Amino acid sequence: MSLIRSSLLRRLQALQGKKPTERLTPSDRAQDEATQAIKQARQGKSEHVRPEGLVVWACLPDLTESEALMSLIPPLRAEMGDVTLLLTTQDRHPNDAAPPDGIYHVGPKFEPAPIRNFLDHWQPDVVIWVHPEIDLVVLDALKKRGVSVIWMGAKIPQDRGLTQRFKLSALRDAAAEIDSIIAKDGASRRELLRLGIPVEKMRVTGLLQPLSQVPGCDIEERDRIAQKLDARPVWLAAGVDPSEENAILNAHRILIRKSHRLLLVLIPEDPARSTGLTEQLERDSWIISTRTNDDCPHRDDQIFVVDRADECELWMHLASITWIGGTLAGGANRNPLDPAALGSVVLFGPEGGRHAASLDRLASAGAARRVRDASTLAVEIEHLLAPDKAAEMAMAAWDVTTKGADVSEFLMQRLLDLLDEAESRKVF
Repeated sequence: MSLIRSSLLRRLQALQGKKPTERLTPSDRAQDEATQAIKQARQGKSEHVRPEGLVVWACLPDLTESEALMSLIPPLRAEMGDVTLLLTTQDRHPNDAAPPDGIYHVGPKFEPAPIRNFLDHWQPDVVIWVHPEIDLVVLDALKKRGVSVIWMGAKIPQDRGLTQRFKLSALRDAAAEIDSIIAKDGASRRELLRLGIPVEKMRVTGLLQPLSQVPGCDIEERDRIAQKLDARPVWLAAGVDPSEENAILNAHRILIRKSHRLLLVLIPEDPARSTGLTEQLERDSWIISTRTNDDCPHRDDQIFVVDRADECELWMHLASITWIGGTLAGGANRNPLDPAALGSVVLFGPEGGRHAASLDRLASAGAARRVRDASTLAVEIEHLLAPDKAAEMAMAAWDVTTKGADVSEFLMQRLLDLLDEAESRKVF
């Protein structure tokens, strides 16, 4: 570019309120690239490569349902092999709100060209539509490609007059192209039935909740360790971030003044942190042992450090109280429904991250407690060491982890059937 053209370009950019390209800071450049990526995504285009295997596209209004949808992926993969969940929303959401095991992408405009681009690129095998109203442009494009659709959270359009009548007529016709419809609630289901939606399309009603499966472990090993613990009270801190360690240790120091036999089982989020943590605990005069060096806690141990990444579920089986690591440091590192399903009372900090919805459900049901800092953590644990209180919360946790299972189980079974059909079509 000549000097004259370069000078003219800079003047034009200045008049438009833009910074010259060569003067962009790394932050400005990153923001500009992100803006361009969103514009591309809204046109149905993406730099992401479509993953191998089967793809389930979940078209969402926001990421509230993402945790529940992601809970279906492990059992689906166990049956079907490579299954990827692609989540889209119309607006950009923070990266930390998106699930780590799925793909999050800004969705296309609900217009013919962007939808065509999107479907050409991602080639979804099944679509879960989670908006309260169905979009006819998207549905027509999916019908032409033979892609099955499950509509979750379905409601009757709330418009009035001619718009309402048009939408109701269109919905009645569109229902024939939808595999399954999960009404948001009983009232919505009754309205859909009155509209003429076949009852066989709506086998379940309600909101999707995370599919909760009781975490497994080596039962013989659990029983062996339980015998050595000899009924000692145990609380577990699982997936602990280094920035949380002081709060947890300060709480434990307060607790053992009154409950001398209380044992803290500490599992760092990063197993590599175990060595440095153990050395620090010894310097601070804690009585400790570790899973690798000592196998089981000794009688006088105050803290037992688990330095094996695959044993979290084992210690959840043994602890009556579980602290969800990461909730004082940006977001939960463990699924709180796992200890809840085992009857272990859940404690957590103010930052739920991708498991915020489940933590809120547990807390609202009286099955978990939110704490602010070390002192409130110690108070809650002391309170929960009373057997009657722990039993009450364990029952509430059981209710939460089983409630809504009919919707989750139905959705998983339909996905299995539809993915199996999609895979068969690919073979032939």
